[in-house]
Amino acid sequence: MNSEIDSLTLGFVKYLEKLPCICNVTVVEKEPVDKVTITSWEQRNACILPIDVKAFYLATDGMQIRWSMKLKEEAVPVGMIEINSMGKLRRVTPKMASMHSGLPTLTDIESDSESSTSSERNLLGEQATKPKYSNKCKVFLLDSCQGNDTIEPISTTVPTVWFLDRALEWHYLASTMTSYLRLSLVHLGLPQWQYTLTPWGLPTRAKQLMSIFVPERLTIDILGRFESSSHSSCAINGKYRPSGGTRYKKV
Repeated sequence: MNSEIDSLTLGFVKYLEKLPCICNVTVVEKEPVDKVTITSWEQRNACILPIDVKAFYLATDGMQIRWSMKLKEEAVPVGMIEINSMGKLRRVTPKMASMHSGLPTLTDIESDSESSTSSERNLLGEQATKPKYSNKCKVFLLDSCQGNDTIEPISTTVPTVWFLDRALEWHYLASTMTSYLRLSLVHLGLPQWQYTLTPWGLPTRAKQLMSIFVPERLTIDILGRFESSSHSSCAINGKYRPSGGTRYKKV
């Protein structure tokens, strides 16, 4: 395996290979991108990539790590960590919509949310400004999340990584691509792990997989949501009463 990949992933592949319930760990080896290619991409897209994104592509042109779960005599594909190659680092436009026809585009969603807050705080307490489609803010597809019809755009004006769910709603994930990659490693690239950092929480299947492979992370998620729920109550006459509305509110 490429030493650069091993360094970027903090020995992740070696860790997976030691787990008895995991098999078929595969890494797609990719050559690094040269500085001329990066400069050409920036000129073509009229923006400057964040420093850590440049450093990543100078080490490897994207990343893909897959692994399977041993189930009786079969190997069932489960986890995948993927960062698009520079050639697939395409811009997300306001006209982008779900693969299903008839659903609203990002322009519709942004128009409907004009009066809402322009920033969001994730469950880790970090806060960032939501992406807006303008000449000052451009977002690019970093990872298609195993075909779950969701994306992580990375803003070039404010280098943050966001998750776009099936309802075309933004959720803040990480302040840098490096932080996002480390989050992917902590969750072993399990399907839909990104939902741990949304108000909705994990879908049932994703929760089951997490309870098997990273139960400590699931415990942290459950405790965090319980504390958030407690903080959303308001004290009246020395007694607590639910504040109403949804269980988790964006700040």
